[in-house]
Amino acid sequence: MFGKREGINLVGLRTGTTFKYNNTLWEIIEISDYDWGVDGKSIEYKIRSKNNIEAFLEVERHQGDYELYYSEGIHLSEEVVADGVSSKFIIHDGKEFELEEQYRGSCKNQTLGGSWEKTETYMFYAHDKTILTIEKINNTDLSAYYGSEVKEKALKNIKPN
Repeated sequence: MFGKREGINLVGLRTGTTFKYNNTLWEIIEISDYDWGVDGKSIEYKIRSKNNIEAFLEVERHQGDYELYYSEGIHLSEEVVADGVSSKFIIHDGKEFELEEQYRGSCKNQTLGGSWEKTETYMFYAHDKTILTIEKINNTDLSAYYGSEVKEKALKNIKPN
């Protein structure tokens, strides 16, 4: 496995670290910790490409292996989000997504500081394994993300700053 072979701790990367994913060079610009209680912990890296595209890479250790998710922010209306959470289905970009996972916990942006904030996350999956994630922070701020699970070996040339 990539992380073990290279000896790189993917939940311990720092701002300024660069890596290649999908033939694009990315740099970690922010780091947030998530505590999901009994469901574990994860780290989310806000990343930026040299073309100023911003995205997210979430990393979680699960049974000794890494689970990685790449996503980009998208806009969904509050009505679509509310209807999707209650009906457990969302249609986006011509695909039907079904709610499969829901987590409650706390998050804290380690880069910007601040305090822990209550977080709810809803993960909707399509048949092609793409993921639409809805995140609600402090019961008010809604964000939506579109992405997919990533294999460790897809991250290349990881270099600390």
